[in-house]
Amino acid sequence: MSNIRNNIIYIYNIMYNPIHIDKFQIYDIFHNTLDNIVIVSPWSSKSLDIIYKGIKFDTIICPHKHTLLYVLKDKLTYTNIIELNIDGQIITTEVNKYPNFENEIIMSTIVCNEDDYIQQWIKFHHNIGVDRFIIYDNKIDNNMKSSNLECVLEDFINDGLVILIKWNYPYRLKISGISGQTTQQNHSLWAFKSCKYIGMFDVDEYVNIQTVDANINSFFDNLIDIKTINTNDIGSFTLLNKLFYNPDDLPTDGYNFLKIYNCDKITLSGREKNFVIPKNTSIYCVHKVLRGKRMYVVPYSMLYFNHYFFLNKSNRGKNKTELIDRSIIKHTKFIHH
Repeated sequence: MSNIRNNIIYIYNIMYNPIHIDKFQIYDIFHNTLDNIVIVSPWSSKSLDIIYKGIKFDTIICPHKHTLLYVLKDKLTYTNIIELNIDGQIITTEVNKYPNFENEIIMSTIVCNEDDYIQQWIKFHHNIGVDRFIIYDNKIDNNMKSSNLECVLEDFINDGLVILIKWNYPYRLKISGISGQTTQQNHSLWAFKSCKYIGMFDVDEYVNIQTVDANINSFFDNLIDIKTINTNDIGSFTLLNKLFYNPDDLPTDGYNFLKIYNCDKITLSGREKNFVIPKNTSIYCVHKVLRGKRMYVVPYSMLYFNHYFFLNKSNRGKNKTELIDRSIIKHTKFIHH
């Protein structure tokens, strides 16, 4: 049995396609920046027995039963085609290789039909110092003609700012819940293991620095210094959530949603998101490091994120409050009004 196929090549770049072996529910096979071979799958009640050249892959199980990872931790030279023994069957398959963004701050997200808002999210966060963006296209239905991320993100891809990965897997599965998102997150965690931090945020969530630091890298450097944090002892920096609402149905096109200031109080428990330290984390799930070192909660007086709860969601975010927060304005000067 063979799973060999060619990546789709466009005239301007390579669009990354996972190595999918449907028979074993394998979502991707790749050689990472630590020279490990990693296999990503949704959680299953029965894990696979995978062997390469007589060496058995370690199995890392998500405690919340969303994701399964198989990791060959022996350092190996990359080869694009390998032969695996999977549950006693010999499988010849390709192996992906993603770019090495060593010591960079990147953000990873999964999107479906977010063409109208993805560019703003990228430009905003690049403006505050995020180096790179890993975008997983979750467009499963080929008839969704309203979504064409390849064209929307073409300039970003050409500039090397965006890596676009086709993630055409169910967002939810009965047996593994929101495994579409958690497999995406753990895919980034292991594929880009040499990154400094990986921000695991959605495209309606905007990092809002409250201190004089306008750059996320210098912010974290200063935080580490002020709070005497040893980053070898933590798995992530946790940001608290602040919900923003649009009860008056104000326009949200372009950057107009950033001018909507109605909000709630900081969410002190729940809805948090993280900049994960990949070298100290082995399993992540939406809001939490599940296997790895402890999470450090950043004081919200210094940093939190604006969650535009209404963005691209006509059925929510109508709450009316008396609270107003305009602090995002200092980060929007790059916008040409």
